[in-house]
Amino acid sequence: MHSILRSPNSPGLCPGGEFLAGDFSAVYALAHRLKASSLAGASGNKPLLGKNIALLRLRPPEAEMSTLHRAAMDLGARVAHVRLGSPIEPGGTRFRNLSQMLGRLYDAVDCSSLTPAEVRQIEQHAGVTVYDDLESVDHPMRALADLMTLREHGCAPGTNAQIAFLGDPLSKRAGNFFRLARDAGIRLREADPSGTAGDTDFLVDALDADHWVLHAPSGPIDAVECSDNHRFALQAMLLITSVAEGLKTGPAPGDAA
Repeated sequence: MHSILRSPNSPGLCPGGEFLAGDFSAVYALAHRLKASSLAGASGNKPLLGKNIALLRLRPPEAEMSTLHRAAMDLGARVAHVRLGSPIEPGGTRFRNLSQMLGRLYDAVDCSSLTPAEVRQIEQHAGVTVYDDLESVDHPMRALADLMTLREHGCAPGTNAQIAFLGDPLSKRAGNFFRLARDAGIRLREADPSGTAGDTDFLVDALDADHWVLHAPSGPIDAVECSDNHRFALQAMLLITSVAEGLKTGPAPGDAA
C-alpha cells in the first residue's frame, strides 16, 4: 500500500503505512469544502502561492497536464517536472546529492516509479515533504475520491449503507477502498458475476483495474466527475500536510473567515 507521506510524524501515516480513520475524515472534509468552494465560483486566495513542488519522474511529461500538476497549480504552487536520468544507486553519493538538491529547490517532492526504499532515502536527505506517487491508482487518495463520489450520489454511512464490488478484491486500490469504506461506516459485498448489484443501489465495477466505473441508482457516474473529485482529494492532501503550514485546521480557500 502506498503511504500518504513517508515521514512517520506526518498526517495520514501510521506504523505500516496505513491511512487512519481520523485522517480520512479530515482529508475528506477538506476535499468536500474545496469542491463546494469551486462550484460556488469562489476564486479565493492561493494558499500554495510561493511554494515549489517537484514531480520526480522517470519519463518526460505527457502532453496533457497530470491531475496532480493541475491540483497543485490551481492552489498557486509552481510545479516542475524533474526527470531522473540514468539510474542512480540508492545510498550512493549521487543519490544523496540529488536528494539534497531537491530539498534546496523545492518545498515538496512527489516520487513516481521509485521503490519505497528510494523514496525514504530521498525524504531523509531532502528534508522536505516527500510523497509516494500521490496520483497513482494504488494510492489511498484515489480510493478516497472514489468513495467521495459515491457518497455525493447518496451512499451515506449508516446501517443500510452497502456497495457491491465487482473485480479483484486483492488489488491495492481495492484494499484501500475497502478500508476507507469500512472506516466511513459503509459495508461492501461481492457483486453478482453478471455485473448486477442486486438489491444494492451502488456498484463499483473494477474489472478494469486502472479504470473503475462507479454506479449510482441513476446509472454509471460520469468519469469527468470522478476525475474532478480526485483532483480535490489531492488538493486536500497537499493542504493538510506540511506543504502548507498553518492551513491544516483553517478554512478552505474561498471559505468565509
